[in-house]
Amino acid sequence: MTNDNYLLSNINNYVSSYNSYSKIYININSLGRVNIQIVKIYSEEMITTLNAKVDEIYNSVIKDTMTTNQKILAIHDYIINHTVYDQARANEVKNGTALSTFHVSNTAYGALINGLAICGGYTDAMSLFLDKMDLENYKIASETHIWNYVLIDGAWKHLDLTWDDPVTSTGENRLEHNFFLITTTDLEIKETTQHIYDKAIYLEAQ
Repeated sequence: MTNDNYLLSNINNYVSSYNSYSKIYININSLGRVNIQIVKIYSEEMITTLNAKVDEIYNSVIKDTMTTNQKILAIHDYIINHTVYDQARANEVKNGTALSTFHVSNTAYGALINGLAICGGYTDAMSLFLDKMDLENYKIASETHIWNYVLIDGAWKHLDLTWDDPVTSTGENRLEHNFFLITTTDLEIKETTQHIYDKAIYLEAQ
C-alpha cells in the first residue's frame, strides 16, 4: 500500500489538510514488527499560525446573518483577492524540475500567509474554512489539478478557487465565479482537461 502513490494521494484528499502527509516510510524488522513513519505537511508552528489567521479572516468577513453559500462566497473571494498564483512553482512542477514535492505554495500557508499559491494551496486554504464551518468536504484530484468538494444542504458541489483566479497575460488580477459551487454536470459542461478525475474513487461526484 505504501508503494502505491496513486492510492495514497487519493486517501490524502479525504483527511483534514493538517493531517495530510508529505512522505510515508515503512520498514519491517527481523521479528516482523512493522514500523510506519508519517511525515506530515503541516508543522505545529504552521498550524498555530494558520489557525490564528483563519480566525482573523473569518471574523472579519463573516456575519451571522449570512447564509452558508454567502459565507463560502465571502471566503472564496477573500482568498482569491489576497493570493497570487505562483507561476514559477507551477512551471517547476509541470516541467519536472521541482527539487522537492513539498513547497509552501502547495499549502494553505502559501495562500493565507505568503499570498502565493498553486492549486494545492488554494484548495487547502478553502478546506480550513469549510472545516471551521463544520461542512462535510474533501478534495478531488485529477492527474494535474486539485480542488474542493463540499456538501451543502444535502447536495455536493465543486469549488475551484484556482480556476476562479485566472492567470492573465497582462498580469491583471481577476476574480471569477465560474467554478463556484457547481454540480458535476455543470463541471463537465465547462469541461477542462484538468478536471477529469476517477469517479470510482470520488463516488459522490458521479
